[in-house]
Amino acid sequence: METLKNRIVKLLDTLNERVYGKEEVMALALLSAVAGESIFLLGPPGVAKSMVARRLKLMFRRGTAFEYLMSRFSTPDEIFGPVSIARLKNEDTYERMTEGYLPTATVVFLDEIWKAGPAIQNALLTVINEKIFRNGQFSVRVPMKGLIAASNELPTSGQGLEALYDRFLVRKLVGGIEDLSDFDRMISTADESEPKMDESLAVSDEEYRQWQEKKKTVGPHHSCRQMKSVGLHYSVLEVIHSIKDKLEDYNRQLENADSLFSVALYVSDRRWKKIVRLLRASAFLQGNTEVRLSDCLLMVHCLWNETSQIDWVRDAVLTAVGESVRGYVLNLSGIEADLQALKKELDSAGALRERADAGLQLVDAYYYQVERVRLAGRLLLFASDYQQLDDTGKQFYLHKDKYKTDCYVLKKYDPSMRNKVSPSKVYTLRRGRRSVFINDYEYPLLCTPDCASLPAMEVQAQEDIPARFSQLEQRLSHAEAHCGDWVKEEADYCANHLFVGKREKEAMSRILGEPSKALFRYRNELEEMKHAYRKENEEYPSERPEDSLFGATS
Repeated sequence: METLKNRIVKLLDTLNERVYGKEEVMALALLSAVAGESIFLLGPPGVAKSMVARRLKLMFRRGTAFEYLMSRFSTPDEIFGPVSIARLKNEDTYERMTEGYLPTATVVFLDEIWKAGPAIQNALLTVINEKIFRNGQFSVRVPMKGLIAASNELPTSGQGLEALYDRFLVRKLVGGIEDLSDFDRMISTADESEPKMDESLAVSDEEYRQWQEKKKTVGPHHSCRQMKSVGLHYSVLEVIHSIKDKLEDYNRQLENADSLFSVALYVSDRRWKKIVRLLRASAFLQGNTEVRLSDCLLMVHCLWNETSQIDWVRDAVLTAVGESVRGYVLNLSGIEADLQALKKELDSAGALRERADAGLQLVDAYYYQVERVRLAGRLLLFASDYQQLDDTGKQFYLHKDKYKTDCYVLKKYDPSMRNKVSPSKVYTLRRGRRSVFINDYEYPLLCTPDCASLPAMEVQAQEDIPARFSQLEQRLSHAEAHCGDWVKEEADYCANHLFVGKREKEAMSRILGEPSKALFRYRNELEEMKHAYRKENEEYPSERPEDSLFGATS
């Protein structure tokens, strides 16, 4: 059975026959109609704005269109139909004859919309909001699926047009044909007739109604789910939250007298709800079970009020989507934070060796010396390891350093070393006051001559460094495995997106290239840190077995 997306592709192909350079506008108009929202086209005369509306009616089975060019002298009769004189005279009933006018049209196109008078504006608000037209004493549900308004200017501030302007969820700049090949085909084409829409492709009233409901339907071209059942992933909500924060920052800049921004960007809760409905419609028409990040790019057309804000809105949306890709989908921000924390901890190891107790004598730059042990030679402990000891006890093993012939070193023990290190050489160490407890026996550390007494130190427990490396390794491996598949899937979805424009697709392609670059960089940083740590704490094999020197072994 043909998928819904394939059907929409064929539908758009038919609508775009002999219409050049307006594919994105047509797609947005179709999406708005399916979502039950209105679209405003801003552009000069003669750029095919009205043709978009005429073509759009073809997507609906037995669809009709109503067009009107507004002027300041336009009356409600010209839009909604004349008052029936006969009903008024004979029955004393105020009722309009609406046949052939806006209340009976499937698709409506209103040019120069901002020239509409207050009476027309008020009636339009009810029609757009509730899909209801009040005809005298009756309220009639209108069959209107899509309302397209157009103008070569934005509504003038202070003229009471703000409420009407807010009802147009999608706003799109429409200009002349930019591609020369499209331009040549346009001026060379003599046939300006409407294309013939295959009846099987057109959307019936019943099917349109089913798309808006939650109950499942089965049949030709029917999806087994509806728009309201399309899921909303948390990453999409995070994109919206991020944009809301950016909007608040934008508006705060208006308080600065020197700000370049002049008009606030206010987005109502109702508008956010409509935006989510549009995103759901986008995912639904493409056969997706949930809204994806690429669908969020459509918000570029939903948030600006003035043309000067378009670039800022686009940047805000793309930035928010990029943040979600890095921080929420692949959890790269968390990996980066942990990497930097571990790097900082390792970089500060030298400082850690020398802090806290000036009375302890540093031996060979890196070690503290354990005193009073039954050992032919010196017993050393990394100062950094000592500083990280706590009262719970950590396991160490005794190791003969071949580069220090008279020295033994207590080094951190990892369970993975059980096949290499004899249990008799494993000891439990706890921190004391200028001392170390080895298997519960306390041994003093070498101190500087005449050192001052020191109060007890508060030491915070710290996670074992090798364990930290292992955890980061696992997270990176998981992100790398997930990244490739997810990025490819999202990239394919975006590249074949029916409603996202070329400019936004190119930006999304760049965004989706960032995770693999970041993971590659993180992998290199981790390997460098592991290498440096191994060099500083290099393990040397023992030259000969040693007896138990510190009481009972653990």
